[in-house]
Amino acid sequence: MVLFLEEQGITELVQFNRDALHLFQEDLAYRLTAKGKQLSVSTREKYLCSVRGFARYLYATDYLTADLSKTITLPKQPKRLPKVILEYVEITKIMAAPDMRTHAGYRNRIILEILYDTGIRAAEMAAVKTGDLDIVNGYLTIRSGKGTKDRVVPISSRVCDIIKQYLLMVRPAMSRGKETGYLVLNRWGTKMTPTAVWAIVKKAAHQAKITKNVTTHTFRHTCATHMLKNGAPIRHIQEMLGHASLESTQIYTRVTINDLKEIHARYHPGESV
Repeated sequence: MVLFLEEQGITELVQFNRDALHLFQEDLAYRLTAKGKQLSVSTREKYLCSVRGFARYLYATDYLTADLSKTITLPKQPKRLPKVILEYVEITKIMAAPDMRTHAGYRNRIILEILYDTGIRAAEMAAVKTGDLDIVNGYLTIRSGKGTKDRVVPISSRVCDIIKQYLLMVRPAMSRGKETGYLVLNRWGTKMTPTAVWAIVKKAAHQAKITKNVTTHTFRHTCATHMLKNGAPIRHIQEMLGHASLESTQIYTRVTINDLKEIHARYHPGESV
């Protein structure tokens, strides 16, 4: 930073101000490495953290009259596109994998159906209690989800019908005389862990011979992407997924625009001119 400031003709502390910091941040954003690539976000963050600490020190020791460290904004890691999105036919194959003639198989089908229907996280799935379900009106309340915030998500009537049969015929047998209140139970009749939910998804994908790396989060990404493709408003998807900001949800618009670009390239006559 010292060399940069000298290049800008800034050699006195009285010249070290908000504009000087802004110039340095701008320089970092466009600076190239020896290989001609832009600096990584983590590298720029390290530089700026050092500068922020230095500015805080100058203010604390009265060399500066204002705390310039507060004006430094650290760069954010870009939101990455989901690596795996399932096609509807793949989701159908995974759903059909558990053997619903067994108690464990029926429970596993319930887990898969809810994950895809609602887009909830593995930990949220494991924490669902029977009292959180309204299968008459088709709602599920997520208690203390990520960020310790409650939210209500809709469940389709088809999935509610499957859950109803599970509550009547399967869950009582799996509870082993205990009553923990949780919707999905492990072999000992107690609460399942998020890892166990993850393992059920992995097993079903393997049984369905899906070669993609399918996880519980894949179901979440797939749910959001399929809804967006079918015309769901992005703010409704944000609320359903429990995203604190719309920025987190907008990543799915990039997935759908990539699909649209592929279709455009394939069918638009202007692409072949």
